[in-house]
Amino acid sequence: PIKGHLDFIKAMAFVSRIEPHLKIWIVGDAPASKEAYKEEIRVLVKRLGLWHCTEFLGRQKDIPDILAHLDLLVLATTTQEAFGRVIIEAQACGVPIVATAVGGVVDIIEHGKTGLIVPAGDPQTMAEAINNIFKNKELAQELAENGYKKVKEKYNLELMVKNTLDVYQDALRNFKMLVIKISSLGDIILSTAALRALKEKYGSNHKISFLVGEESKEILMHCPYIDELLVCDFKNKDRGWKGFLRLARTLRKKNFDVVVDLQNNRKSHILAGLSLALNRYGYNNKKFGFLLNQRIKNELQTIDPATHQFKILKMLGIDLVNPHLELWPTLQDYRYVDEFLNSQWLSSNQRIIGINIRASKRWLSKIWPMKHMISLAQELNRRDIRVVITGRDSDLTLGSALSNNIHNLKLINASGKLTINQLACLIKRCSVYITGDSAPLHVAAAMDTPFIALFGPTDPRRHLPPAKNYILLKKELSCSPCYKSKCQSDKCMSSITPQEVLEAIDKLLK
Repeated sequence: PIKGHLDFIKAMAFVSRIEPHLKIWIVGDAPASKEAYKEEIRVLVKRLGLWHCTEFLGRQKDIPDILAHLDLLVLATTTQEAFGRVIIEAQACGVPIVATAVGGVVDIIEHGKTGLIVPAGDPQTMAEAINNIFKNKELAQELAENGYKKVKEKYNLELMVKNTLDVYQDALRNFKMLVIKISSLGDIILSTAALRALKEKYGSNHKISFLVGEESKEILMHCPYIDELLVCDFKNKDRGWKGFLRLARTLRKKNFDVVVDLQNNRKSHILAGLSLALNRYGYNNKKFGFLLNQRIKNELQTIDPATHQFKILKMLGIDLVNPHLELWPTLQDYRYVDEFLNSQWLSSNQRIIGINIRASKRWLSKIWPMKHMISLAQELNRRDIRVVITGRDSDLTLGSALSNNIHNLKLINASGKLTINQLACLIKRCSVYITGDSAPLHVAAAMDTPFIALFGPTDPRRHLPPAKNYILLKKELSCSPCYKSKCQSDKCMSSITPQEVLEAIDKLLK
């Protein structure tokens, strides 16, 4: 019924009054489920007195032969037609066209030039267009010639192949990849090596998007390896199930082809699954890992963090060749740090040793004792080396307490005064940087600053970032690594003496 046979028969009834030698062919047949509709057409043909000039040809295989006998082809479709190939076939045979203004038909026919377009469901107007072609032989010839010319230009085999290939090339150029690494700060810095490898593998033909948490977005603001930075905030706009599902819906609308889940927790696996990407890569763990269709077993083995990430990329054919981490602070960040150090009366030829005062509020067991920091700072001061203290906003009080405990010492307290990129610039200025297992450790590795890593409750084989110039200090105790955020004895960190750290500083300075 959507092909509009009934409208076509009614239009032919009008045409038959003017054109006595009219001959009507209805090509094609009805399926068994549409026999009633076929009978309805036959009844209408008889009722309108067209039975003597109408033939139901049924199914036909030799369509070119049918078209070669026509003076006109009518497309009477009543609903949206995706393309209308029969129009192209008729024009290729030099047959003029009358068609209804539906769907893709209006893109094929230029009204009055390559055919005539009439409203759908309007037999009267259709009949007028048909009569116009029968009466005006010049118009019929012009429509047929223009249609044939357009078919040769736009619908030839070579052009069809070219256009088809262009579609595939466009699909490749618009290949979309989502990398998920929501937190934490140090782990996101670790992912920069993976991002670089992905960009090198897929080049400019692929669009790489990165989903990161609000508190860590600054790290990747100027990353050259991503095309789009997506930010989620589970404390505010993406809070709760409604916010989470809204975020998932946003990701799904972007039509990603691939998701690389470097986070590998419940939230990231659910987001990967709800994105409906064709391929979703990550670790198969007990945190809804089944939502990934390209997954690798998370074996209980001690490997460094870069290798751990690249095991996922191995499924994409990417090997760990260059594990070096990167950060991209701006010129303004460097200027800010220069002005800050100048305000602290730092001479141009004076060396700086950086000490990160704390890991995080949660990991109290990672803190190197304050008495050790005071002892080290006093010794460095005797050598005319300035000490700069770094930390979060919450560490500002702790930094002040450290300064107050050191008399006649020009300690630089930068706690809570720098963004992550400004911190990177400050660490770059340090001759040596001392820190426990925390994000600034990864910053130092990314900025190629020599560092001393103080490890206690965690295993450096799993958490030490890739770097060339560093010294690891860790005491081999029966209780370490314990992965406890709090410890009463704090022996693993307090056993690392200021003298050991000082000796490590001397080695790195040399």
